[in-house]
Amino acid sequence: MPFTGSDALAAWIAAQRWFAGKTRRISGLVVEDRVPVADASVLVVAVALDDATTQRYAVPLRDGQAIADALDEASYGRALLDLIGRADRAAGESGEIAGQPTRAFPRDLPPAPSVRRLAGEQSNTSIVLGERLMLKHFRRLVPGRNPDEEIGRFLTERTSFTHVPRLAGHLEYRRGAERSTLAVLHELATGAEDGWRWVLDELRAMYSGVAPAAGEPDDVERQAGPTLDALRQLGAVTAEMHLALAGGVADPAFSPEPITPTDVAGWSRAVERQLDEASGVLESSGAADEASRGTLAVLRGERALLSAGLMELVGRTKIRHHGDYHLGQTLYRPREREWLVIDFEGEPLRPLAERRAKHAALRDVAGMLRSLDYAAVTAMPAGLDVWARAWERAASAAFAAGYRERAAGAPFLPVSPTAFTSAVAVFLVEKAAYEVVYEAAHRPAWLPIPLGGLTRALAALTGRPRAGAA
Repeated sequence: MPFTGSDALAAWIAAQRWFAGKTRRISGLVVEDRVPVADASVLVVAVALDDATTQRYAVPLRDGQAIADALDEASYGRALLDLIGRADRAAGESGEIAGQPTRAFPRDLPPAPSVRRLAGEQSNTSIVLGERLMLKHFRRLVPGRNPDEEIGRFLTERTSFTHVPRLAGHLEYRRGAERSTLAVLHELATGAEDGWRWVLDELRAMYSGVAPAAGEPDDVERQAGPTLDALRQLGAVTAEMHLALAGGVADPAFSPEPITPTDVAGWSRAVERQLDEASGVLESSGAADEASRGTLAVLRGERALLSAGLMELVGRTKIRHHGDYHLGQTLYRPREREWLVIDFEGEPLRPLAERRAKHAALRDVAGMLRSLDYAAVTAMPAGLDVWARAWERAASAAFAAGYRERAAGAPFLPVSPTAFTSAVAVFLVEKAAYEVVYEAAHRPAWLPIPLGGLTRALAALTGRPRAGAA
């Protein structure tokens, strides 16, 4: 059904941070459904783009003449919470919004809990309810279960893994046989800091005690010892997460499956495609130096390195995994020295089926190692490149050691240390190549970070010593 004032609504959507089609123009817009919720209406909007694709969004707007986001209204947030707690439904013109609590839903909430919106988010919007719960409202509607709800419910109700905020419930939009996750409700992690910011603060404190242009560090482990201990613990928590995700033997969505040669071939091709894209971007932009172009040429020319690096995973198991694992997907409680893992939805721009697919657990390990590399350089003052690389080596070793010790004997772990190193190196290539494409488009000055990561991953695959500075 066409929407009266669709041009104004299209302009409003195009200006929102959560709109995923910013590089394209909206060519048409249809409101497919309206679901009244409190003093608002959730519009289900199909947005046609000028590249002949269509994106579907849930757009909660306050009732009235002006276009205004209902997520700024306390009444809307409370109404969503009520739908979840009572397992209730809100009927629309052609579909409905349905709530479903978990065992972790608190039954002692006040009748009108406080509501505040969190700032700084992009693809989703979160509100805090009663300073006890956080509701993440998805903007993009994709048919199927969002992994943040699916994995969150599994970890909350089917495992003893405690390093996550428990899922208290979720909302889904239903129309006919189609189901789309609309929102997830988690316990609020009080006293926790963003893991990325905590590591950056620790690094800046370390760097502040080092003179510019200082020589080869011989005491980085002494200066950064507590941070390295925490990252070793993060490695152990990551292993515990994978052990929990591998325990769903009675659930087809979570039961581990043997890794086959076909899996390895498919994963290798995915890495190759990412390398080809990175190489094309660098060639068209002229942003890479000769050494970086040489690294890419070797990786693209020696593709057997990639499949060989993964081959010893055959016969091990593939499991559900985080899929977008980095320091920004963690919280840290310094007083308790406790890590929490958050945001299991995977990379939002990838297809849902891909985000829900079982994969090698070591893909998450590679994602965190790339994040440590970024942290080392992001916090680094000028002239301390050698110190940054020394910290990155020590931090990566601490994280990997904590992971391997806790996951020892797990069927998703390669049998030998060499096989572990090789497989992780292949996934480091995949992640760094993805970062090359992103940085070339958004932050060209940051390109040396992923390019250095590619060089070091190649060295790991070929058995050569690691390079020094990126």
